[in-house]
Amino acid sequence: MSFRFRHFTIEDDRSTLKVGTDAMLLGSWADPGNAQTILDIGSGCGVLALMMAQKSNALIDALEIDPHSADQARENFSHSPWSDRITSICKSLVDFQPSSDRRYDYIITNPPYFSNQLKSASMKINRTKHEEGLTIETLIKMIRSLLKPEGKFSVIFPYENHRFFIDVCKKNGFHIHQQVNVHTKPGNCAGRTMMEFKQAINTCPLTERLFILDENGKFTPGYLTLTADFHYF
Repeated sequence: MSFRFRHFTIEDDRSTLKVGTDAMLLGSWADPGNAQTILDIGSGCGVLALMMAQKSNALIDALEIDPHSADQARENFSHSPWSDRITSICKSLVDFQPSSDRRYDYIITNPPYFSNQLKSASMKINRTKHEEGLTIETLIKMIRSLLKPEGKFSVIFPYENHRFFIDVCKKNGFHIHQQVNVHTKPGNCAGRTMMEFKQAINTCPLTERLFILDENGKFTPGYLTLTADFHYF
């Protein structure tokens, strides 16, 4: 299926990870700042890497274990305005070694967090969506090894388990600096949490709430403002 963003188009029919609300939220909210190097872990069809390319002048590596997804991401990158700045890499995170021992200014990931839910019959989807061989602890340790000491990383995670994620990060030397709890609409519990981490200690992280829809099922001003650089409405 084709998804037209304001400045690029995504094809995701061959990718195990499709364009969805999580990617739209995280890519719109994430702030790479003046990053010169960015790593997208679990890139799927490449949507987050492209959103980061639009937001920065960085060189971007898009890491994806599934070859079909990595190939489609490569095609999406080649058709974008930033084809010279984004590289699709088909490897697992644990086997990944950046060229020239590069460490990144910024890392973004929509991590595999479905280990407690029923698994798909498709082994390909299991491999990309579930923690098979990649625990959250391993993910954070790998991020620590790939991120510059002054760098930062951003994730989106289920709200019900986000305290566990924060605790694992803290154990590995990362501290939360910003957090947005995402509600589908008023009256609903938060379903997702977007978080930004750094090694620098922060005793008063910024915490906000975002509602995607209002009581009438229409996009809220907050969601429209957040996604305005990417969404057609």
